[in-house]
Amino acid sequence: MTRLGQKKHLKRLPAPKHWPIKRKEYKFTTRPVSGPHPKEYSMTLTVLLRETLGYAENMREVKVMLTSGDVFVDGKPRKDPRYPVGIMDVIEIKSSGDSFRLLPKPQGGLRLVTISENEKGFKLCRVEKKMIVNGGRLQITLHDGRNILLPKGEKPSAHHPLETVKVSIPDQRIIKTLPLAEGAYALVSRGKNIGIEGKIVSINKRFGTHASTVTLQDSGGNKVQTATEYVFVVGSGKPEISLSPTGGQSK
Repeated sequence: MTRLGQKKHLKRLPAPKHWPIKRKEYKFTTRPVSGPHPKEYSMTLTVLLRETLGYAENMREVKVMLTSGDVFVDGKPRKDPRYPVGIMDVIEIKSSGDSFRLLPKPQGGLRLVTISENEKGFKLCRVEKKMIVNGGRLQITLHDGRNILLPKGEKPSAHHPLETVKVSIPDQRIIKTLPLAEGAYALVSRGKNIGIEGKIVSINKRFGTHASTVTLQDSGGNKVQTATEYVFVVGSGKPEISLSPTGGQSK
């Protein structure tokens, strides 16, 4: 008999390297369902609650937390243990009152940053593409898979790929636009320099086989060059979000 649908399990050995799981203690772990983030740059709610945060000791406790509506992702309750969470997602645990934002970690993976009550009401999303849909309205697609249909009369030149929009959650209202420009504050979200943050000092645009590059300068004066598509703007002059861990929760 052929199998219908996606596999629900994943062996621990080939699981993404950044998942903080014990590879040889058990054979299987949870496989992410299709969602807003690819498997290589996300983790399931099970891994987040059990291994990373330690709110649960086993799958049964994870399911109890989720089915009770205790866990919110980007302002919405999520009840699937295999739901993938990734960069810039806002995680809220109602019972404990804790809120976190997921950010890229140096050397790869994701780290948790504790955020305040004000910060959990918005999310930074990078514009991946834009298009004109039926009715002549402009639609932008963001890095987490969401599409935002802009009001009538919005010009196509109002938004550009690789810029960042500050979006209120869960109602998806655009609060602010952060362009990819010199002087902006940015994070490296992928590549060998992942997790590095600093101000953009130069943007070198190229055409053809050579990729465009961005040069960042961190607080220590060190400069790092990376591909343009790996840069995630988080502020015009200073970060719009907390980047340093507080409360000892970041891993």
